[in-house]
Amino acid sequence: MACTINFNSDSTGSFYAGDIVTGTVILELKNDQKFQSIDLKVTGICKASWTRSMPTMPYIKIYSEKKKVLSLLMTDIFRDHSNGSTLPAGIHQYPFHFALPADIPSSFESSIAKVIYTVKIKSKPAYKLRKMASFNVLGNINLNHIEELLMPSFNEFRKTFRNSGKFTICVRTYKAFAPKQSIPFEITIINEKKVKIRKINVILIQKIRYNVQSGWADEEKKICKTEYKKFSQNIAEICFFNMEIPHLIPSSLNLIEPMVDISYIFRLQVIFPFHFTLQEEIPVTVATSPVIHCEF
Repeated sequence: MACTINFNSDSTGSFYAGDIVTGTVILELKNDQKFQSIDLKVTGICKASWTRSMPTMPYIKIYSEKKKVLSLLMTDIFRDHSNGSTLPAGIHQYPFHFALPADIPSSFESSIAKVIYTVKIKSKPAYKLRKMASFNVLGNINLNHIEELLMPSFNEFRKTFRNSGKFTICVRTYKAFAPKQSIPFEITIINEKKVKIRKINVILIQKIRYNVQSGWADEEKKICKTEYKKFSQNIAEICFFNMEIPHLIPSSLNLIEPMVDISYIFRLQVIFPFHFTLQEEIPVTVATSPVIHCEF
């Protein structure tokens, strides 16, 4: 007896919150088999767990929670193929479909937490047939109706040197985008005393906040980086470069009290050979649908 669960997903292997998941269960029997029923169960589980040391007993505090974010059941899916309680030898197919709620979290996995979605096939009696397959879910984030997020953003940062005057940097970029988009940076530098600059880094950082009933924890992950090194050392100069956005989990928008809350920033670093680094953060939003930006 062989059982296969196939999904009709897109090129990324993902489904999107609010969409319809479709697929097929294929059951191949070499001999006639008696089943009371064969059920299909769809489940989404979100769980998180971590520990922190404590100064007093019990010295270690455990933060842990598990909750179900999706639960669907289709019973006796092969009843139209059976003769009473007997399923004849041969290949049996069951096309299935179900709707994903619009407010479920994206699939996720880290050392602290996991959000996983599965389809399980289980027979009665249970020992005869058990099969499980997981599928990937992404939040369905389209920001093209928010005009403010389609426009280039401007951020100005300053640094004062003890003996070298003021240093000003103005960053022009976009504050919302989707995977596979190329994001431009136009950086204007006002360098009154021509302080030497080693390089400018822009790093896309994924920031994660884990929320359980007993507490929270923060984590961040470096996603990708671009840099600029060719400076003219004039009092004023303009730098142009780009960042290619990789495949990403979208920002956690439209979710109520998510256990895994995902957001993003650009971390700007201006690195000097003889002075402390100027480091600033620019909040950004990652969508699912490509953002149709206004002209840069």
